[in-house]
Formats: sequence, structure tokens, C-alpha cells
Amino acid sequence: MKTQILILIVSVFSLSVFASGNPTLAADKSKSLVVETSLWKSDKINIQIKEASGVVILDETVKTTKNLRKYNLKNLPEGTYTLEVSNELKITTQEFSINYTTVILSKEIKTVYKPVIIWNNNGFDVNLMTLGNTAFINIQDKDNNIVFAEKLETPAVHKRYDISSLASGEYTVTVAMNGRSFVSSNTKK
Repeated sequence: MKTQILILIVSVFSLSVFASGNPTLAADKSKSLVVETSLWKSDKINIQIKEASGVVILDETVKTTKNLRKYNLKNLPEGTYTLEVSNELKITTQEFSINYTTVILSKEIKTVYKPVIIWNNNGFDVNLMTLGNTAFINIQDKDNNIVFAEKLETPAVHKRYDISSLASGEYTVTVAMNGRSFVSSNTKK
């Protein structure tokens, strides 16, 4: 019963975070980006700027109480970049390009929701918003042998996995979706 109440609380909390807004991103006239962080419902967020090749050129954690964070891009070469903002439950990305005089923002903002995995003695619960994307869940033992694999194609996943029949030891859950992998490990007694 306690586990069911905990799942309900986490689900309600997750939905309220999922419904929260994305940071407002604006380009100003001085080849800068301004990120409004106060719309995130967490104390801290991680901000990354990546080159088109995926190389991270800026990675910082900021408190959301500061409201605005300005990034001077004057010294970056012309090209396409990605701004990635994340907290413990979601990742948003938005592309932008820099030309000789200005920063041009893409109108498209992509959001990926991270899975919430809660371990207990005999298994774990997964809550995940896939938004119609295919997700894969693998359970591996300490020797990296896959002991369970599943493909999920529903818009939302709220599922309990029973590992009581598995031997004691270290197990790792990997959730893969949208080209990203999320990992959580635990020791089964």
C-alpha cells in the first residue's frame, strides 16, 4: 500500500513538472543569448551549449532563482549550435545559428522527459512520458548480461517490474529513447 501511495505522489509531482514551461530564450543585438530560468520548477538547472558536432563548449549549473542568464557569443565562429537546458526530470533543446552580426533562434523546441525509476526490494517502478516515441528498457546484471528487455510504444509508461526471481546482486536499468540513455542501478538483497 505504501508503494502505491508513493507511486501516486511521484506521478502527480512528475505531471506538474512536465506541465511547467520551458525556459524563455531570446537573442539580443549584441550576439548574446538570454535564458530565463525561473520557469523551471527546480532549484537548479544545467545549461549546455553544443557545437553542431555535439561537442559541449559550455556546461554550467545555475540556480533558477536568478531568473535570467546571459551568454556572450561574440567569440564563437559562425555556425549552428544547440542550447540544452535540463533538470532531474526533463531536457529541452533549441538550435540557434550565429552569423557575422547576429544570433538566429530556431522556433522548434524539443523536450525529452527523463524516466523516474523508484527501486524497492523486489523490483522497481518506472514512470516515463514518451510522447509517442519508442522507448527500450533493459535490465542488466553486474556482468552486463541482459536479463530482461522490453520495447515500449505507449505515450506514457507507469509500470512495475518484479525482479524477485533474480539472484541477489547489482542490477542496472537502462531506458533508451530519442537517442539518449538513462541509467539507474541498485543492489538487490
